Amino acid sequence: MVRGAVGAVVGGAALGVANKLMSRAKAPKVLGIRVPDELNPSRLDPSKLTRHVDVKRMTKNVDVKKLAKNVDLKDVVRHIGDFAEQVESRSEDLHMLSGQAKRLSRKIG
Repeated sequence: MVRGAVGAVVGGAALGVANKLMSRAKAPKVLGIRVPDELNPSRLDPSKLTRHVDVKRMTKNVDVKKLAKNVDLKDVVRHIGDFAEQVESRSEDLHMLSGQAKRLSRKIG
């Protein structure tokens, strides 16, 4: 009877420790380095980032009409097309690699 009670206590403690470890939120990491809470998107406060920015002083020397004249719509559309082709080729490569991984896993398993 004592053995059963000790086993139940030890099992309960192990279950509690495992539950605590699983429920603990993992800190986000980038390249193995912990991301500070200030940069966590869920806690990011944009007002802190723009507190010392003077928009009027930044846009004083910008001429919007001059910028609009220098935009070549054909060039922009060409860049969008090039980007779409890159995305499409990457997705085809990914599809091919996924198929190879599936075949390899079937041969091994």
